[in-house]
Amino acid sequence: MGFPAGIVELVDILSQMGIEEAVICPGSRNAPLMLALARHPKIHCYSISDERSAGFFGLGLVLASKKPVILCCTSGSAGLNFAPAVVEAFFQELPLLIFSADRPAEWIGQWDGQTIYQKELYGKHVKQFIDFPTDSLQMPEYYLNVGMGAYQQACTEPKGPVHVNIPISEPFYPSQGESLPLSSLPILSINDFMRLDKDTHVKPIDLSTYFDAKKAQSILITVGQRPFNELENDYFSQLALLGIPVIGDATANLPAACQCDHDLVLANEELWPALKPDLHIHFGKSFVSKRIKQFLRREKPTNSFLIHPNPIGRPDPFQSLTDVITMDTLQFLQECTWPGQQTNPWKPLAQKVISIQEKFFNRPNFTELHIYNDLINQMENMEGTEVHIANSLAIRYVNWTTAHFSQTEVFSNRGTSGIDGCLSTAVGASQKTSKISISILGDVAFHYDKNALWNQYVPNNLRIIVFNNGGGGIFRNLEGAKELPELNEFMETQQNFTAKNTCLDAGINYYSARNFEEWNVISEQFFKIDQKAALVEIFTSSIENADELKKYMDLFRA
Repeated sequence: MGFPAGIVELVDILSQMGIEEAVICPGSRNAPLMLALARHPKIHCYSISDERSAGFFGLGLVLASKKPVILCCTSGSAGLNFAPAVVEAFFQELPLLIFSADRPAEWIGQWDGQTIYQKELYGKHVKQFIDFPTDSLQMPEYYLNVGMGAYQQACTEPKGPVHVNIPISEPFYPSQGESLPLSSLPILSINDFMRLDKDTHVKPIDLSTYFDAKKAQSILITVGQRPFNELENDYFSQLALLGIPVIGDATANLPAACQCDHDLVLANEELWPALKPDLHIHFGKSFVSKRIKQFLRREKPTNSFLIHPNPIGRPDPFQSLTDVITMDTLQFLQECTWPGQQTNPWKPLAQKVISIQEKFFNRPNFTELHIYNDLINQMENMEGTEVHIANSLAIRYVNWTTAHFSQTEVFSNRGTSGIDGCLSTAVGASQKTSKISISILGDVAFHYDKNALWNQYVPNNLRIIVFNNGGGGIFRNLEGAKELPELNEFMETQQNFTAKNTCLDAGINYYSARNFEEWNVISEQFFKIDQKAALVEIFTSSIENADELKKYMDLFRA
């Protein structure tokens, strides 16, 4: 076999840099890549047939391990099927390395099978595109620089995906018993790593050149999506106790001291002027809540700052940005001089919201809002769990209930906010933890991504909760959409499938519940750690769900 030049070296250098895992999608053109990855002694490989699911599986591995992961596919449309996961990784700032096999250049545009235009396939949604030459042997220093450069691009703030496109000529397969060529690269030295790190150190910043927090009349801290971080949360709790409001969605993974139901407080727009901040500071990435964005767009702060080590562009979802301070969250919290005790204008409003919620949830019925509230309470009282919340209504319900996550880490694909890989991400992430890993999603999101269970890596610690309301229930809650005559046929995605047969095919336990009595019996067994993977399908009415949610939201608009 004339093994393509440089592939073994590329894999070897990335392993030395710290790559430990790769997700391989079966194919023919990518066979040399598969062999180099699968036979490397320090890289653990997963084989997943569906590229779209595989991409999100890899993204879940990154979320859980905090380390970059390789995705590998064959030529043609295979790489396009990675695209949803690639753009999610780009906007969540997660390091993925995509290896796509390709036809040699002379066959591009010649009607050859499985051949498309793969150069810069993902456009602006990768940090770097590399066309990797395999037709001629390069000097070892070349492969060293390409591999180190790809790794550095993926892992330097803002982290993100890097695409390596690799043209491969036939033959693809070695003869029986044939070994792969050995890597020509030396073992990296400490000097190599120092060279890699030389430009990544954060320079000292004098915060007084931006603002004086002590002189601010009122401060508002918003926290977008971010991983659970105990040290940061200690600081956020201290600020909340000082009377500085720190608000965020469930995806911000904030401590209990910062929970103030901001989305419900802001439901009454007459309150907005009194809550207008003088100084606004934002950490993390995107918000689920539309109201907080609308609030800050209308009630513009005098000063508004984004805290980020090195953002792509100048993201300004609040349309009020004064400047970007290039520091990480913990460094900023440690170095900023905060004022003394303040009066928090959000606190009495949050207490009023809690009073309304307590009365409402004391009269439960079997609709999604009440079930979510019950679920969150149950999961927060369990030790050793993490939860993956799907997009659409699922992530919004979590922000509206009176129960909150503060000990349970919350994950959600809020980079592009699609439903297309929510379950696959959870399955990938569950490979890296001994905790009970819970995926909560609607029926449409489940069926759209049920190939997440079409592999041999569904672990025993996975628990899936599917809310089956017969379609995309979120559209019954959207002003304008719910009145359209086309709602039922073209927007709600009505469906009458259940998850039962998928569970049978995947070999996981299946449960179903249509009332609290059934759910209470099931839940005792469902969350036990000593059983295999399980799914519970909770059946509700989309019409009753929408009616109950409207009644709930109307309570806060007055």
